[in-house]
Amino acid sequence: MSPAYRASRRGFTARPHKDQIRLAMTFKQLTNADLAFKAKISPSTVGNILGKRETCNPETAAKIAKALGVETERLFTLEEIDYAA
Repeated sequence: MSPAYRASRRGFTARPHKDQIRLAMTFKQLTNADLAFKAKISPSTVGNILGKRETCNPETAAKIAKALGVETERLFTLEEIDYAA
């Protein structure tokens, strides 16, 4: 893989702590649609993150955490990823 391609990739992914996100949503009395609106992301993204999807990009994780008023590290684990050639 070329160095230019590797440098253009994010290099990290965020793994959600789904129970923690749901707990924060319950505490704030937010639905998936409410969270999506506050985080400025699509409702389907919220549904996917709380459902079947195991990771999301760090920018989305930060938006969700900010919308919930919680530190990102409490709701997501940031993991370095290595792109195969």
